[in-house]
Amino acid sequence: MTLRRQILIHLLIAGVIAGSLYDIVTSQEHWPFSDYPMFSTIHRKSTLDNWYRVFGVTPDGQERAILRYSELWPLDQSRLPLGIRRIDQSAGSETRVRAALEDILRRYEARRAAGRHRGPPLKAIRLYSVSWDLEPDAANIDRPRSKRLIAEVALSQVAASR
Repeated sequence: MTLRRQILIHLLIAGVIAGSLYDIVTSQEHWPFSDYPMFSTIHRKSTLDNWYRVFGVTPDGQERAILRYSELWPLDQSRLPLGIRRIDQSAGSETRVRAALEDILRRYEARRAAGRHRGPPLKAIRLYSVSWDLEPDAANIDRPRSKRLIAEVALSQVAASR
């Protein structure tokens, strides 16, 4: 093998190691250097506590979890709870959480009106902290053990803020 090729291979290996170490130290994820946090711990509790979930409120007052990617676009159900939790746990969170919910509701309704999803019209959106007892096959997914309201935004407030 030529010296040039050996140097190139060693630089490539050093780059992969450096990228991986950077992601591990900073707890960030940049593919392919992720530290894969999803697989780095063993979940030993039989509960899932304080998971943030967005619910839409239909004109007849029924609540329905908003979970589909087409309804949450450009967010998804795996990242939205983590992002909103981070906002809620920061300084000045009430205003920022309300702004995030207004944006989610505005996008939901705009995409619904454009025919990009088939969800029902909403009159409001609510953010809850939800907890479940873990059951096989998530049989209780629609019946959480507890549900604590964090914030609510009505469509009329979103329209008025424009």
